[in-house]
Amino acid sequence: MIRSNLLARRAAASLGRRVAPAAASRPLSSAAAYHINQLGAPPPSTCVTLAPAPINPLGAAALRARPFSSSSAAATDLGSILQREIEEEDASMSEFSGGLPPELAALDAEVRQKWTVLEGITGIGGTGETGSGATVRMFRKEAGSGGAKIGVVFHCQDTEEDIPVDESSLFEDQSEDEEGDEEPAQAVRFGVTVSKGAKTVVLQCRCGAAGDVGVESVVVRDGDAEGVLAALAGGEGMHAALYQGPEFTELAEDLQQSFERYVVEECGVDENVGAYISMCCDLQEQKEYVSWMKTAVEILD
Repeated sequence: MIRSNLLARRAAASLGRRVAPAAASRPLSSAAAYHINQLGAPPPSTCVTLAPAPINPLGAAALRARPFSSSSAAATDLGSILQREIEEEDASMSEFSGGLPPELAALDAEVRQKWTVLEGITGIGGTGETGSGATVRMFRKEAGSGGAKIGVVFHCQDTEEDIPVDESSLFEDQSEDEEGDEEPAQAVRFGVTVSKGAKTVVLQCRCGAAGDVGVESVVVRDGDAEGVLAALAGGEGMHAALYQGPEFTELAEDLQQSFERYVVEECGVDENVGAYISMCCDLQEQKEYVSWMKTAVEILD
């Protein structure tokens, strides 16, 4: 019995309840005994009846389901602002009649003579899927040395502010560079893949707004161009378990220059292709931004 009572108390304690010990018999006071003998009931002070509290059949669910007038106002306000932004972006693109800006259109026609340009990436997103146009792949039509397949991949949001280094202006007043509210030029990071057999070299590059191309790292991977491009688009980077290649800036200077020359001359990623990547990146980001707002307003408003 003692063991059973102990287990019962432990079980009740784990459920957050208190188990009162069994009441011990106590002698009645003379007043209580008198009431029982004379009236058949204990004195009023020893017998208190508590009425049960009324129970709300809906409980907390009713409170949670209670509508708030401010929520519909917030949704309307958000929807109207999103719609305003959509109209402004559509208006800025209307002058191109749904096509490409003239400068980009000229570059696009030139680049597509040597490259196949595709939006999206195999195995990641489908055609028309929300956000699927953020990644762009390019495949060179002509093979490289020894039959190597050459490709390029970039994401429209993989950008950073393009700040050219000018040593002559390092000590000048920085306030002189702040002219108006013009957005700073953006540099784009992209990958160049060179595949042969079941091996691929990935040259991570960067191009400024002027189209100048530089190499930032060189890694070697197993697999063909499609598989490696999918891995790059899926976020394989410095945190991957595989060896990421040497620190590029610590390589011999002539070796660094040789890699950059290879990208430009052998892979065909020259200043025109670099400028195309930069401009195409801006256009894709704007298109995806408008698509993002239109999807959001359909859901939230």
